[in-house]
Amino acid sequence: MAVVTGCDPKDPGVTGGTLSAGTTTGGSDSDGTSGGGGTDSEGTTGVPETTGGPDETTDDPGDATTETTSGGHDTDSGSTPEDFACEGGAWLFVNPETSGAGKVSLAADGRARVFSDGLTREFDAAGTLVATLPIPSGAIYWDIDAAGNGYAMFRDEGGVSPRKWLRKFDPAGTMLWESDLGPSDQGFWSGYGVAIAVDGTTVYSDRAAVGDGTRMVKHAADGTLLWDLEVADQLEVAAIGSAGTMVALVWNEGVRLLDPSGEELWTRPWELSVLSTAAIDGAGAVVVGAQIGSSGVRIGKFAADGTPLWDTHVEDMWSFGDLAVNASGEIAVGGHHNNDTPFRGMVARLDPSGATLAAHRCDSGSWEVDVAIDDAGTIFASGAVDFETYHMYVTAYE
Repeated sequence: MAVVTGCDPKDPGVTGGTLSAGTTTGGSDSDGTSGGGGTDSEGTTGVPETTGGPDETTDDPGDATTETTSGGHDTDSGSTPEDFACEGGAWLFVNPETSGAGKVSLAADGRARVFSDGLTREFDAAGTLVATLPIPSGAIYWDIDAAGNGYAMFRDEGGVSPRKWLRKFDPAGTMLWESDLGPSDQGFWSGYGVAIAVDGTTVYSDRAAVGDGTRMVKHAADGTLLWDLEVADQLEVAAIGSAGTMVALVWNEGVRLLDPSGEELWTRPWELSVLSTAAIDGAGAVVVGAQIGSSGVRIGKFAADGTPLWDTHVEDMWSFGDLAVNASGEIAVGGHHNNDTPFRGMVARLDPSGATLAAHRCDSGSWEVDVAIDDAGTIFASGAVDFETYHMYVTAYE
């Protein structure tokens, strides 16, 4: 395993983060879930992870073990980045500076991008940190598509009626367009999601904007407003497939597939939690995952026509972080092993039939794993490890 823990270049010759005049700043928070990245592996959208440790689970399903591809030891993470290891990883980067877990996205050239603490860090195939770019100041959500264009959510802080904005930036950081999404109802910035398609189409879903329903807004890649809908259910659009279909999580109901116009194609019952997400593979099938109390992490798959295909639990994974799928239907699931401290970051690889092919765990004191998977099957994962202060780590499994 190549361990990369050295310098964190702030300007490797690429600039970014320029905002146009009149751009306002807003609050920030953390989510650590996946968004754009130019594949169909995107899951729940949210704010780049910045702070905090894992959520402790009070239920105790008992001690469980699983065979991993590389042994499954339980070594303490130690006190420095150099002590930390992830089993079976092709390479490992540990940020020497204090930082939170990051959201993972993939570029068209295969680079892995991780968003954390106001920065986008890019890694080449060998795990070398090749670029560090600023995320636009004030962004409360950030993602980048395969072409390098960035998408950010902002909220005005001042004035009588704070407003929400979706803005798109080119790879150099220049704003390409912005959309006024209306008032920040009741002062909330949360309750919404942004899903980004491979072609740059975006769908914004806002559960706070319409009573007990949801507002959905779709923009073309050039910022043209395509439609602005209100639906009766509370939902979040989690991902957009290559054919333009959209998978949404419908709270208190299950998973739903929408056509490109926003019309419901089908809805299937599924037990959701605050830790839930869904993705669409190359065949249009929907993969959904959730952490279900002390039962651990549950993953299921529905065909494009809504036919249930399978339902499984990821053995030995007790907290759910993220899932991603590639065009051929391979699935990566991130979370952590152990449902009590010390946690251990964990990544599982599932084949299109739901069978677990491999499970990898990092040393103790790690958690909150976000994942992406490319078409060759390489899984990229990011989490946080506690050396008295939190440090972001990034690894890859081939």
